[in-house]
Amino acid sequence: MSAWVHRPLDSDVWEEATRYEPNLPKKIVNKGYAVYKIEYKGYEFTFSSIAEINHCVSVFENKILPTTYELASNSWMKNFQHVHWLSTWLGKLKSFNHRQAIIKLLNKVKNETT
Repeated sequence: MSAWVHRPLDSDVWEEATRYEPNLPKKIVNKGYAVYKIEYKGYEFTFSSIAEINHCVSVFENKILPTTYELASNSWMKNFQHVHWLSTWLGKLKSFNHRQAIIKLLNKVKNETT
């Protein structure tokens, strides 16, 4: 999800960039990078930043999910809707009720880190 949330500012190739908007998380001395995880219905979901959690919540809070084409068109990765994170999300967890439960877990993770 990082490539969809953290837009590169100084390169057209995400991995080659050195600056991103929003900034990538900084490494924690002697620990590495923070990782945010939730578990729902036996599935574990991992996020690299609070910005990624916020993005996921903003997508999931819609009663009707936007299409991956819409999401890609509104990002720096236009025409890459076939690899959007939502296209790989488990279909059985895309229902509004499941998404609402996932949002609660994501907000809990956010509240625990601030």
